[in-house]
Amino acid sequence: MLITRKSDYAIRIVRILRDGNVHNVREICSREDVPKAFAYKILREMEHQGLVSAERGNKGGYYLEGSLDDLTLYDIVALTEGDVSILHCMKEDCARNSSDSCKVHQEMARIQDVLVTEMKRNPLSAILSR
Repeated sequence: MLITRKSDYAIRIVRILRDGNVHNVREICSREDVPKAFAYKILREMEHQGLVSAERGNKGGYYLEGSLDDLTLYDIVALTEGDVSILHCMKEDCARNSSDSCKVHQEMARIQDVLVTEMKRNPLSAILSR
């Protein structure tokens, strides 16, 4: 799993939206140093997934749907990256993904399980309130 700038920017966007208020893209980009093109793309994806909603108009912008108690770092990375496998062979379609798989595959699967578990451990509400 490669955590790219896209995931970093998405986490920054959530950080701004956590207050429940409507924030326009200009404000989000300015406060969190997110390039405008990235912000629009990420916000559209988040809106499509039901994570944020948009208010149109002069005083429009985006706001968070739901609670940060129900959202984890894993959720954001999975949304922005799509695939959360740390190696190609970790995907279900890998021919070597069997009970006789190589020892490296087994160790990488263990590491991936630990990473996913840790990313799901704390809700964003707890992380952002520290």
